[in-house]
Amino acid sequence: MKSVKSNQLKKLRDDSPKMMEAIRKEALKYQFLVGSHNSVKLRRSLALVDRLELVDKTLLSPKIHKIHSSRLADRYIRKWKKIKTTRLNKWSSLPSKIRKGVSKPTDNEIASSHLRFFTLIDSVTTIDHQSALKSAKKMKMELLKALKATKGMWCVGVIEGEVISLSSMKEIQQTDKNTESEKRKLDVCEILAGDFKNSLYKNESSQFLVHFHGVLVSNKESQFDEFTSRLKQVKQWNKAPRQIEVKKLSTSFGNKSKSTEQNLKHISTYITKGGNDWCSNKAYLRYKVGFELDDSEVVDEQTWVLKNWRRNELLKKEHSEDGIEDVLSMTPEEVVELTLFIDGLMSLNRNRTGYLISTGS
Repeated sequence: MKSVKSNQLKKLRDDSPKMMEAIRKEALKYQFLVGSHNSVKLRRSLALVDRLELVDKTLLSPKIHKIHSSRLADRYIRKWKKIKTTRLNKWSSLPSKIRKGVSKPTDNEIASSHLRFFTLIDSVTTIDHQSALKSAKKMKMELLKALKATKGMWCVGVIEGEVISLSSMKEIQQTDKNTESEKRKLDVCEILAGDFKNSLYKNESSQFLVHFHGVLVSNKESQFDEFTSRLKQVKQWNKAPRQIEVKKLSTSFGNKSKSTEQNLKHISTYITKGGNDWCSNKAYLRYKVGFELDDSEVVDEQTWVLKNWRRNELLKKEHSEDGIEDVLSMTPEEVVELTLFIDGLMSLNRNRTGYLISTGS
């Protein structure tokens, strides 16, 4: 009898690590409950892979995000003030007779001539931070070539790896009224995901969307078209419509005027968010089914929540019901891979700004 019990205990000890590993793997795949706080999602996800040291080390930490977004905003505003001063000095140096017939350039006019918000959608990869990092590094190298080849072009921006769910995007398109932004995003992502449709990863429900957001500054407005034409010569960036977007900064948001400095602060906050969904200056570890909102479309947090409640039959239950899985929430595994991707980018240099692409003076 003692021998039998001894064998059972030995088997239990031998099986325990296997059981714990199986439980851990299963826990990495579940989706968080509706209302789960971002910090809880991040901490629980990293705890599952023993990487809690990353909780406050990446852009997913509100504290780190605030520091980096503030620094980026300062860079943008310094460059803007330099451009603005140069333009105003040129106007002031005109002979008085000529200056009387030439209006003093406004902030909006100067920004319209010299500033652009630039988005580049590079690729769709598997949910593996190493694969996404490989794509990001290649994009960075090619983009720097294009920027340096365009004389007088200044650019500072951020590489992002957003977690997307093609399966969720398709389901939403079938069951809910979509905006043009959501349809366009699905079309672009499906085309870029075609590279691994016949691979081992073809049945994966989620992917990384590797892309870049930044601000361009040029001395001449014609240089923006020159730069865009150069980007289109890169095969990777000419696979789907609207992979390249170079647009003027908005002058208003929700029918309220917005200064150039306010615009630049908003951009710096948005693009350093780490690849999350974003609403009312808050990041959410959830799938974002559309591209960024048009400036004309104001969505507050309450509207955003209500819209997402409608997006799946499961979420049409009473809002007060507890224990409902958030079907648009990233899984712990996805949160981990996103964190590792951001950490990998940040670690590309000593001051942890390796996620930045910067050129020009």
